[in-house]
Amino acid sequence: MIGTRIGVALALVLSIAALGVGVAALMGTIRDNGAPGGRLVQTRITNELTGDPVEFAADGFFMTSDGSGRVAALYAYPPGYFGDVRGCKLVWQPLAVVSSASGTAGPGLFTDPCSGARFDRTGTLVTGPADRNLDRFPMTPEPDGFLVDTRTLLCGANLPVADAADAPTATPTPETPATCARVSPDAAP
Repeated sequence: MIGTRIGVALALVLSIAALGVGVAALMGTIRDNGAPGGRLVQTRITNELTGDPVEFAADGFFMTSDGSGRVAALYAYPPGYFGDVRGCKLVWQPLAVVSSASGTAGPGLFTDPCSGARFDRTGTLVTGPADRNLDRFPMTPEPDGFLVDTRTLLCGANLPVADAADAPTATPTPETPATCARVSPDAAP
């Protein structure tokens, strides 16, 4: 009789513990709309960056250069909410080239594996279904490289409204970048 009671009590305790673990796991998957994630990242990259972009996978960005000494920290996810939610992280393809009526882009393009959009090394949309250029993080020059602030995400330049056939080759309108919501799966603090 006592053995049965102990067995029932143990089963009850284990059930409650399993329920607690399940609730904790569920709460971990719910998106927190509180303060954005990110941190300050000290890089050793200077204006002399040449060659392929350097990925900072843990912090969600690529450091890239336009070849004339201008360096940018590009967000590793395509612009817009849905690419981030689906886990569509940009891929650097060093040999990729795209030819269009406006010229040739590449070699070297960022590709969104979900939508097929392609961006040049500066983050400018070359072809594909995106409504703006790649988002970027603000940077501060430091003596040993750039300090990248991944707490603030700046929206890429919006593309002008045009016919669907013109959208991939349309020239972005110059504007002050707005702050974008960082919605990637790894944006949690």
